[in-house]
Amino acid sequence: MESFPPIRPLAPRGFTLIEMVVVLAIIVVISGVVVSGQSTYNQSLVLTDTAYTVAFSIRQAQSFGLASRGRAVGSTVYSNIGYGVRFTEGSSYLIFADVAGPDILGEALCPQTSGNTPEVKRGNCRFDGVPTDQIVENYSFSRGFTIADLCAKYGTGALNCSITSLDVAFRRPETRAVLSGSGNEVFTCAEVHVRSPEGAATRVVRVSQLGEVSVGQTCP
Repeated sequence: MESFPPIRPLAPRGFTLIEMVVVLAIIVVISGVVVSGQSTYNQSLVLTDTAYTVAFSIRQAQSFGLASRGRAVGSTVYSNIGYGVRFTEGSSYLIFADVAGPDILGEALCPQTSGNTPEVKRGNCRFDGVPTDQIVENYSFSRGFTIADLCAKYGTGALNCSITSLDVAFRRPETRAVLSGSGNEVFTCAEVHVRSPEGAATRVVRVSQLGEVSVGQTCP
């Protein structure tokens, strides 16, 4: 009877060096894509949140103006002043109390009277610096966010993105906003462009002469 040699089990076989390198390379690539995507997503969320903070500041000034929030000027407390927001390109902006200032924008747009009664309208609907006006709050962006562009237009005219400063002012009893630039221009719609640190993305905060404030929309 013919006999056969016993079958020997195959010795266990491990990964080769090349296989391990390939697997590690795949893991590194996938991890890099996931981390990069998550970082971009987080940056987008923070940019949107920063834009809403700017919009909230405009609403805050509108609320102060409508309530005629009191403000001490020397030894006198005035309860009938306007409030506004001054924007410039850079990493900060400020909310101001519109206490006084020369009649620049015109009586039809921003009438002025003197005294300290509820009927009096103080200020000139723009920021004239300290001590003429007062700084209520000064906001500085963190993480490298900036105001990259200020754009505005009047009526059906073209959008102008070369203005260097923008004042958004409110006075009781109007919910309307007075929008003006550094050259005393008056606008019907304005945009504040908030830019991310790497400069690849922006969010637009729009405010209209009617007092409407929105994020992500542009002037029509």
